[in-house]
Amino acid sequence: MLRRLLYRNFRLIHRLSQWLRDRLTPGGGLIFGGLVAAGIFGIDTRQTLAFQLFALTASLLLVAMLGSIMFRSRFRLQRRLPACATAGTPLRYRVRVENSGPRPQKDLLLIDELESAFPDYAEFRNSRDPQDARRNWVDRLIGYPRLVTLLRHRRGGSIPVRAVPAIPPFDRTDLDVEFTPLRRGYLRFAALRLARPDPLGLFRGMRRFATRESLLVLPRTYRIPRLQLAGGRQYLQGGMTLVSHIGDSQEFLSLRDYQPGDPLRAIHWRSYAKRGKPIVKEFQDEYFVRQGLVLDTFLDDGPNEVFEEAVSVAASFQLAIEQQDSLTDLIFVEDVARRLTSGRGLDSTAHMLEMLACVQPCRDRPFSELADLLLQHRRDLSTLILVLLRWDAPRRELVRRLEDAGVPVGVFVINTADTAAAPEPGSPAQRPRQFVTLTAGRIQQDLDAVDWQDLQQ
Repeated sequence: MLRRLLYRNFRLIHRLSQWLRDRLTPGGGLIFGGLVAAGIFGIDTRQTLAFQLFALTASLLLVAMLGSIMFRSRFRLQRRLPACATAGTPLRYRVRVENSGPRPQKDLLLIDELESAFPDYAEFRNSRDPQDARRNWVDRLIGYPRLVTLLRHRRGGSIPVRAVPAIPPFDRTDLDVEFTPLRRGYLRFAALRLARPDPLGLFRGMRRFATRESLLVLPRTYRIPRLQLAGGRQYLQGGMTLVSHIGDSQEFLSLRDYQPGDPLRAIHWRSYAKRGKPIVKEFQDEYFVRQGLVLDTFLDDGPNEVFEEAVSVAASFQLAIEQQDSLTDLIFVEDVARRLTSGRGLDSTAHMLEMLACVQPCRDRPFSELADLLLQHRRDLSTLILVLLRWDAPRRELVRRLEDAGVPVGVFVINTADTAAAPEPGSPAQRPRQFVTLTAGRIQQDLDAVDWQDLQQ
């Protein structure tokens, strides 16, 4: 009950502090600090004259607030975002500010506002902050710094305030804005705001322009060489229609007499009309390479850092797997089990990366859903890459059954730096084609040490 009450107060405190940061100039913040101090020490007017300082600072701030109301100029603002961005990589875009009034405008500040929806109490209570280990026990117990970190992550970044050069009447200027997205997924831009200090320079007047836009932030990726995975071609009935002319071409082979059981759509009607008896067409069966990329989303109570690294590794493989004459199935479980196929004539790699950018951990479903999906489609797959969050009995059993079915499997397990020991692949008889442990925080170094020939033999 006490924690829930504290959480409600946190919301009020955060909104008030955000409003003060936006509205008060550095000088105004100093005056406001004096106002608070004078209010504390000037309660007893018979013992101290601090109440006089309180009255003076309050009057200054009140006059400044009234002066800020005069900011009523006309503007037009337009944001120009790129097609997409990458988490952890600086993003630069342009904002056009147009002065639509007859007076020159100066001393303006541009504030770009990202959506910052408050988490519910359950999400706040279950959230983890890696920085808690470096904080004192009071901050860890109360949890307000954790709320600030969670809000910053949900917002997706912190856009710095930009000073706007003086704009002549009926003129415009373009500003370059740069910040670094903190997470993958969609960033929601809520509004652009223009601020200008009052004549005393203490309080900012604010104009808000609703310019709602979204920007897709792709997961960060690592360097992996272009891979042509091992594995033989598989047959798929009706493959030509499904794979859009990928693999061995289903070209016309010959004509032959009709035999009972031949489908009517295979009849060559011109030959039938010419010879007076049914003639059917023969085609070559469709065989092609179909590769599987599996992302383990079953996080349970593990650290979110491991899941984010797993998504980045999966995105890196999606870019690295050579798809010129093959298909790639991206397989994972979220709210439902998903199997998305990319390749020439089908879905694009860009759409696969978009799906990975938005994927969320699965905490309320069993791992058996993913295992059943893979075993059901094992005959369609030439080879598999599994990006796993741990190496336990259900995952070892899945790999064993896939290997027994003749599907070459490469396993990449994401590990944490504080784990006592890296997981072992098991006995040599049950060991997958390639077993690699990747440590969160040094993924690229571990990938550089991998012998990729094992996956391509």
